[in-house]
Amino acid sequence: EIQPLVWPATYDDLAWIHVGDDLAFDVGGSAACGAKTVLVELPRSVGQTAPFRFDLSVQQPAWSTTSRKELEARIAMNDKARPKVNAEINTMERLPIAINEILRGDA
Repeated sequence: EIQPLVWPATYDDLAWIHVGDDLAFDVGGSAACGAKTVLVELPRSVGQTAPFRFDLSVQQPAWSTTSRKELEARIAMNDKARPKVNAEINTMERLPIAINEILRGDA
C-alpha cells in the first residue's frame, strides 16, 4: 500500500521543479507557488515561437489574436517573472544539467 505524503514532514527532501517556455505563466505562476523553475527558450530554427510572441518590434504570427493591450500586459508579466527563473536552457539535452544545478543550489 502506498502511504500518502504529509506536508511538511515528508516533503523536506523533495523539490518541485517546473519546466516551461512561458515566462508569465510557467515561471511566474509556478514560482509564486514555491516551485523552482527552468525556462526553455528553444531556438526559432526549431519552430519555437514563445520568445517572439511578446515582442512589439516583431510581427506577430498570423494565427495570433492577441490585442496590443493584452500584448503589453503580457510583456509586463514576463518582465516581472524574469528574475524568478532559476535556470534557462535552449536545448532539452541541457535539462538534466539545469535540474542538477538547482538541486545542488548552484542555480
